Amino acid sequence: MNKALILSLGRTGSLPEYAENISENFSLNYDILVSKNRINKKPLKNSIEITTYKNKFSFVINTFFYLPFILIKLLPKIKNNYNVLYIPYKHLWDIPFILAFKLLKKRIVFTVHDGILHTGEKTFFTQYLSNIRIKSSSELIFLTNYVKKTVEEKIKVYKPNYIVPHPVLDNEYFSLENRSISTKNLLFIGRIDRYKGIELLIDSAIEAESYFDELIIAGSVLYPLKIPKHPKIKLINKYLSDKEIGELLTWANVLVIPYTEATQSGIISLGIGANLPMICTNVGGLNEQLNKNECFWCEPNKNSLVNTIKEAFTNTHKNLKITKLLSNKKDSLSWETTTNSIEQILINNEAYYT
Repeated sequence: MNKALILSLGRTGSLPEYAENISENFSLNYDILVSKNRINKKPLKNSIEITTYKNKFSFVINTFFYLPFILIKLLPKIKNNYNVLYIPYKHLWDIPFILAFKLLKKRIVFTVHDGILHTGEKTFFTQYLSNIRIKSSSELIFLTNYVKKTVEEKIKVYKPNYIVPHPVLDNEYFSLENRSISTKNLLFIGRIDRYKGIELLIDSAIEAESYFDELIIAGSVLYPLKIPKHPKIKLINKYLSDKEIGELLTWANVLVIPYTEATQSGIISLGIGANLPMICTNVGGLNEQLNKNECFWCEPNKNSLVNTIKEAFTNTHKNLKITKLLSNKKDSLSWETTTNSIEQILINNEAYYT
């Protein structure tokens, strides 16, 4: 029996949404293993819900006592029903499933979002687990060529692989009609980690303060971050609901992505979905998501970012052109296109190199 097992055990962020949106459009035969503890729940066909964890204590207890029980319970189906394991993103509990499929000589398809983990995320242990996933998989999916080359050069792994770009992220609470054209609002949104360039953004924004009305930095802060008091800069330090994200995207006139390092960005996909002109640092694989005419590009330094903030709020012609290009870009980055590409990979028993 040809059937896929999909693992989507994340609780927060956009990655569970990424996996669920892909799987719900599959026509192939599959089950998807999801967490009962995920924040944003929606009805999912073919889903198997399991308890994961809510905190560090429950993580330890459930990892050593509950997870083995779940794996043993699923072993007959892994042996007799499933022919491929699809892992749309990394999770600490995917390793036992990888080992089970590996021992049974079954296919493992893993989507590599970050081959080399970012500053602030990377420890010896987390990178070691990431390397296990990559080396144990039979085929790899990359979102950008940049990550593919990084994996081949740094980890020395050469596997059958495929490039499947991140699709557009739509937000049901976003309203293009309610976006004001008379404001000059600058937005950073997403999880706040060291490589996101927040200090660079704040220093640049203070110098360019006369060119915008307000800067909102919104998302959970994952490290000690000190923001100087400034009348035009506001920090929202929390996990954001879909409704809050939609409202912020409606409020904003320009989205800023000031990363000092990057592989690719789901926030860019969100910006495309919201027809929102973006300021992006030219690092990593970001320039594979947006071409040179679809963004206000800058280098990851203060002088370049200051000048680009000024340009984004004064060059009306370029701003309107970017908005139109982003609107046209949506069709090529639809969920249907992504789903079809991944489905063909999962049903294809003869892997190939891109």
